[in-house]
Amino acid sequence: MYCYIQEIQMKSYNSIGCGKELCVTTSNWTVNGVPYTSYGYTYSDEKFERPIKTAYKITLHDKSYRDDKGKVRKNQFHVTTIKYYDLVDFGWYDCIISSKIDDIAEEMGIDSDLVWAEIESKLDTLEDKVKAEFAQTEEYKVKEKYDAILREYKAKKHEFAEKYEVQENEYDRCYDIFGKLRNLDYLEKIKKEYKSRKEYEERSRSYQRDYQSNYNKYSGSYGTSSFNSGLSNEKEKEYYKKFYRTLATKYHPDVTGDNEAMQFLNKLKESWGI
Repeated sequence: MYCYIQEIQMKSYNSIGCGKELCVTTSNWTVNGVPYTSYGYTYSDEKFERPIKTAYKITLHDKSYRDDKGKVRKNQFHVTTIKYYDLVDFGWYDCIISSKIDDIAEEMGIDSDLVWAEIESKLDTLEDKVKAEFAQTEEYKVKEKYDAILREYKAKKHEFAEKYEVQENEYDRCYDIFGKLRNLDYLEKIKKEYKSRKEYEERSRSYQRDYQSNYNKYSGSYGTSSFNSGLSNEKEKEYYKKFYRTLATKYHPDVTGDNEAMQFLNKLKESWGI
């Protein structure tokens, strides 16, 4: 059994090349009367020509035999026909139906792994040859440049989302595919909201530290009853009300998904007498 590759010529071009330019797109919409703009990308309508019409007919040949008339015959199985640019865009493996190989192997009476190994030994070489040729074309060089731009774009989106703790698509409302700032106002809005969140979190942590410090101080020196008696005036009660509201916001079950912290906080609220 061996794999045979026959080079044939198609009647027409067998695929369309990539766009010659990477272009910025703009989308506008309104939510509750507030306008939004997002920047995306697309390839230009002008495509690279792909002039090669070559395709490859892949067949498997079994052992020869003599028919009833004494003529030498060969069992031949058509696997698939792969177009030149399919090897560029996809690779040979994506052009073969696995179930067909299983059927051929069964008819030959051999293990399908042997069939795959024979096909692979031939088509890997062919694919390497075609891709090496394509790498010399202008289309390949342009696509490599645009692929590098897209990789950098995706990395910047991820970095932006991590930095400001937002969804990655928020980057697209500020910058375009090339990293050019398009909407300074929206970027400033994101920065302001991020700063506000961090300040709020810091205040919450500060309240929590103060509470823990006071709790340890009074509970360690006087016990719970003495701690409660420390709430001797309205000003102190207002402070503990603020502590409670801050902690309740942070540890509410809708936020944490856990009731335990909130139950403990409610016990503290009772002990504070607020």
